[in-house]
Amino acid sequence: MNIALLFNSDHPKFSGYYGDPIKATIFSTGLIQNSNRHMKMSVGDVLVYGHHNYDAINEALYFHSSWSLIHEDRLRSTFHRATVTAVIYENMPSALATSLHHALAFEDSYLGLQSIDHTHGPHLALYRNLMIPKYRLVGTTARIFYSMSDTDGRDEYAPILLKQWGYTDIDWEDTGAHHTTFDDYDTLAHFQQVGDFRDAVAPHLAGGEDAAFELVMLLEDLNPRLFNALGAAVVVLHRAVHDDHVAQAALAGRRYIERLADALFPGRDEHYKTRKVTKDRYRTRLWAYLDENLSADPERVKILDAELKRIDGEFNAGLHDEQPAGRILRALADVGELTAAFLAINPAAARKPYLAHEKTMLEFYRTAAQRYNPDA
Repeated sequence: MNIALLFNSDHPKFSGYYGDPIKATIFSTGLIQNSNRHMKMSVGDVLVYGHHNYDAINEALYFHSSWSLIHEDRLRSTFHRATVTAVIYENMPSALATSLHHALAFEDSYLGLQSIDHTHGPHLALYRNLMIPKYRLVGTTARIFYSMSDTDGRDEYAPILLKQWGYTDIDWEDTGAHHTTFDDYDTLAHFQQVGDFRDAVAPHLAGGEDAAFELVMLLEDLNPRLFNALGAAVVVLHRAVHDDHVAQAALAGRRYIERLADALFPGRDEHYKTRKVTKDRYRTRLWAYLDENLSADPERVKILDAELKRIDGEFNAGLHDEQPAGRILRALADVGELTAAFLAINPAAARKPYLAHEKTMLEFYRTAAQRYNPDA
């Protein structure tokens, strides 16, 4: 799940300084570190003040969740009186969230927690788009986010705090154009595609819903544009009434593999170990990615390459009306799991924080250049 932990930032105990103390309250439980769960964390004030329909927004924001553990009396006591601060964890299992809730129960500033639905407007606007990305966390490993290669804007005090909170492997991570004005993937339509894919594949993944949330997070890191193909395939399968629909979904699945290859090993004219890796050789390019990053484990390269060949064969068979809809859906789940395996080989190299936003960035800079130099 994606979870929002809520706090009263105007509680007298904070005396106006609440950001780091709230984070310390959460990390002092040790539950995040001990979970070893791969999560991303964001923080920020819930900016409802100033809206003329303040009460309606609060109701839609705090009491529209598929799952929540809200201290309703505490939360409602802040309305019109105090600012609520949220600490957001992407990819937090409900069991971990429940343990955190119990561990924080005696913290007077704690207001409870709720699951976040990015297809619900208030959640998307206030819990996703207006929050500040802070950390990537896995066990006692932490990466501190900064944006658009702005090393001068990094919070140099953050590593000191993380060390105090039990983190031993601490470094920085450029989030690129994610969560900036260049991010075109912050819309309800995009997250509807994400949600459709996640819900469709969850029953087919060994880890169920928790595995589906982690897979979605990894794919967003790589390239959120990939969901255009995956979401299209799922929508078509949901509506499938004849073989042509199944073929369309299979085509979307194959296009997904092609785009995955574009993200991990772009086509080039020169050979890779005697093999052509041009734009059209998408499977060979993915083999080259495996070979390049798993040179010490050729047997694993063979296993993953064989699985890629099998799944690609499923999609290609679906193009010729040779597969039922359920089998294509299973192939979509399989290609998701395979993608997660690919990304786990070299997570840092697999993240492409600018890739999905290149077109928007180039258009912006081209427009700016023409404004200042029309003759260029």
